[in-house]
Amino acid sequence: MIIKTPKQRKLEKVFEEIILTENSSFYRLAYMYVKDSNDALDILQESILKAYNNLHTVKDVELIDRWIKRIIANSAIDYIRKNSKLVLVDKIESIEASHYDRQYEDLYEALDTLPPELKSIIVLKYFQGYTIEEVGEILEISTSQVKNKLHKALELLRIEVKVPS
Repeated sequence: MIIKTPKQRKLEKVFEEIILTENSSFYRLAYMYVKDSNDALDILQESILKAYNNLHTVKDVELIDRWIKRIIANSAIDYIRKNSKLVLVDKIESIEASHYDRQYEDLYEALDTLPPELKSIIVLKYFQGYTIEEVGEILEISTSQVKNKLHKALELLRIEVKVPS
């Protein structure tokens, strides 16, 4: 029998509440990386398990949602690295059929060409709505690094979608 301290029980309660209230946001974050519902759900499940198993490492309960999003982003990047050599036609067709807005097709394709670190910054800033400071905290980099990488990512996206600057 495992005896938990009041602090551990409180942390687990906060964790549970965040998972229940933010699950759609967490799913969207995973989906932005992999563009496949099943893969996003797998990443989400794996990330929640990782987060729960490492709950004891949380230093600030107020930032637990950002900590979980960082785990999701890292898990998604790891998944992409492991599966980057696989390109399935069925998967591409399923993207077009679900969650994929044709209006932004060029943007999504351009986003997929970015290195994972730059893609993370764009996704967190523009798709998840975090401030530059919050993105820095989540990715554990300085605000100036976020700004520089954001500028670089936006320049690459402009070139990729051929929008005049």
